Formats: sequence, structure tokens, C-alpha cells
Amino acid sequence: MIKYIKIYDFFGFKICWLLCAFCTQWEQPYLGPIATLIFILIHLFIVKFKARDIKIIILAIMCGIIFDSSFSFFNIITYQGGILTNYNLAPLWILSMWGGFSLTMLYTLESIKEKYFISALLGGLGGPLSYSAGVGIGSLSIQSNLSYLLLAVCWGSIIPILFLCINKLESQ
Repeated sequence: MIKYIKIYDFFGFKICWLLCAFCTQWEQPYLGPIATLIFILIHLFIVKFKARDIKIIILAIMCGIIFDSSFSFFNIITYQGGILTNYNLAPLWILSMWGGFSLTMLYTLESIKEKYFISALLGGLGGPLSYSAGVGIGSLSIQSNLSYLLLAVCWGSIIPILFLCINKLESQ
């Protein structure tokens, strides 16, 4: 089963991303996070609860708390759904996306884990595109075009940093 982990992580995360993004519109704010938790637990079971995976999932969620809560606090992004949005904190559904995406980084994107420039480009382009899709769905709103530039810089920085952390953990 472990030889299919890349496929599982790729499609599993895509499904969880959609459920997280649409759960705000469906007025089911916990649907996406619960699905993502199940996705992560199945992944961890398949890989026999690798400590590296657990650490990266936690680190990615912590990055989500810092970045997306900052985006909310400074009114760069307005998130829909969840009780935490009333306190300018990142909602649970977006933090779930961070946890799910970390698995994609660990397995599906492992071929670029030491290619920091490419990973920065991926983050700088993919991050804002993902948020733009969220705008289209109605799960969040972005205050200005300048906000997209800020998202590109943040995501273009965080992806290589997360890959650096992955590489450090693997070398221990």
C-alpha cells in the first residue's frame, strides 16, 4: 500500500481541499476539517506513524495559524465559517488545508524538496491561485490586488522553508 501513497496523498488532499473550501458555503464548517483529519490519520496509519510526518503536519498547521491569522488580523483576507473568524484567527477549515497540504509536500512533491527555487516559484504561484479559487467559491474574500502579491511572497517563502525543515528532519 505504501507504494501508492503519492496517489493517495494527491487525490486525498484535493478532495479535502474541496470539502474544506465548500464547507463554508454548505454551512457545515466541520465537514472539511473532519474529512481532512480522517485523511491524515489514514495516511499516518499507512506510513506507520512516521515521526517526521507528524512533525511536519504540526509545523505546517502552526505556519497556518501564524500566516492566515495574520492575514485575517490585518484585514488582508476575510474568512467565512467557523467560530475563530470572529477573533481574527484562521478558521479550522484553512488550518486543515495546511495539514493536508503538508502530506502532499512530503510525498507527492518530494522530487522538488531540495530545489528551493522551484519550490519558491510553486508557492509564489500556487498559493495565490489557491486563495483565488477560495474567493471564487465564496469561502473567503481578498481585500485588494496587492494582497495577492503579499500572498505570493509569503507562500513563495514558506514552501522552501517547509522543505528545508523536511530535509533537516530526514538528515537526523
